[in-house]
Amino acid sequence: MSTDDIYDLLRRAVVELLGPRPSPARRRQLAIDLRAMADQQERLAAREIPNRSQELSATPAPKPPKVERSPGMYIRITHEPDPQTGAKRMRLAIAKQIWYDLGSPERIDVQRAGDEIWLAPTTGKTGYALTGGMSTQSCVVHWNAPLAVLTPGRYAAFLRAGVIVVGEQVA
Repeated sequence: MSTDDIYDLLRRAVVELLGPRPSPARRRQLAIDLRAMADQQERLAAREIPNRSQELSATPAPKPPKVERSPGMYIRITHEPDPQTGAKRMRLAIAKQIWYDLGSPERIDVQRAGDEIWLAPTTGKTGYALTGGMSTQSCVVHWNAPLAVLTPGRYAAFLRAGVIVVGEQVA
């Protein structure tokens, strides 16, 4: 495969990931993800060619820029009593901005990917149905879902490859 073909494939993938009206925050996050992938490829190439690794170690790698979290880029986990039975249940709330950036899905699925927790949009009857509020979309999730390992609170969230990735607890 030629370099031009690879570039065209990557460009099409980036355009598809950004969607029709990407926000500046979405563009910045995608740029950060692409830089991380490029750095990973450099490290892999350095392992394969010893001289190349010496060349890379001679110049320190630049640190990625610190990106401030946008106001609407979070999820919240709360425990609440079920109104009929009184049993304790877990509610997941997604901030409006990240929900809009995800494409405003009606349903989401909670997935574990390595050490990360992903919230992926779904269609049909799969996943959890989201209900709207003034500033968040929310749903009740099962206690055995990957979110069960998290304590109640607010967590940073960001978009990567069409899913919400749950970050560290911020409040």
